[in-house]
Amino acid sequence: MHKTFWLLSLLVAAFMPSAHAHEKQWQSSCDSTTIKAVAAWAGVKGKAIIEECKAMPNAPDTTIAAITFDFSHDEARAVDDGNYLHVYALVKASKVVAAYRFTAEDNAVSYRIDTARYVLSKDIRAFGIVVSYNVDSHMRDSRPGCPDANDGGEILTLWIREGEKLRPVFGINLDGWIRIEGEPCAPRKSESARMTISTEKTASHGFADLAITAHVTQELCVDHEDCSVTEKRTARKIVKYNGKSYGSEYSSRFWWPSEVRQKWNIEPK
Repeated sequence: MHKTFWLLSLLVAAFMPSAHAHEKQWQSSCDSTTIKAVAAWAGVKGKAIIEECKAMPNAPDTTIAAITFDFSHDEARAVDDGNYLHVYALVKASKVVAAYRFTAEDNAVSYRIDTARYVLSKDIRAFGIVVSYNVDSHMRDSRPGCPDANDGGEILTLWIREGEKLRPVFGINLDGWIRIEGEPCAPRKSESARMTISTEKTASHGFADLAITAHVTQELCVDHEDCSVTEKRTARKIVKYNGKSYGSEYSSRFWWPSEVRQKWNIEPK
């Protein structure tokens, strides 16, 4: 279901997975100095259980850090709204210069930092943080395991720096899937999409317009197993800055085939 951007501006806390990742399952890209700097800024002594860091392309002396701390065993820190502290920060010379934090009951699966050239204005370049979560827990259809559609497993949020704070300006699901023909648990024809984001030459309220391109692949299945790609296409949508944000494209439907929208009597979003 479509959710407004500002309901999700708490860094997609509502989309965190039900499975907790208590152990590291990959090699950290953050050094200990960066982790300590972020922990000191956040005032936590909990264990850093998910870490992802990357240099800012236009400021290589600044590191973008996305870190989750687990303080579930710290009774002094345990809070009603969750025992996982998620911090997104810019770190320079072993010091946090700008950051955003929130707590959640559940933990993310992984982070990925996107440093594509999101140049929004002459002086502002955004960066992206992709949160991966458990797609099975976010099916739109009420029938477990047999959805008519789902929104994939990754959410991208674009961030900009404003003084000592980071502010989210855009959010989108990077994947999507829709059943076109067949039964819910045995679709005959379906489409999947992968979204990419780019900046336009046009601008609104001082920020470049953003183009969303959905790279759509259609599959046809015989006897529920023998599937083959029957069509590839792209769909495109422009979103504009309104002075505060670009809004959101969570559960975006602009790429859905027209026959499905007509069947379900919904407008593209």
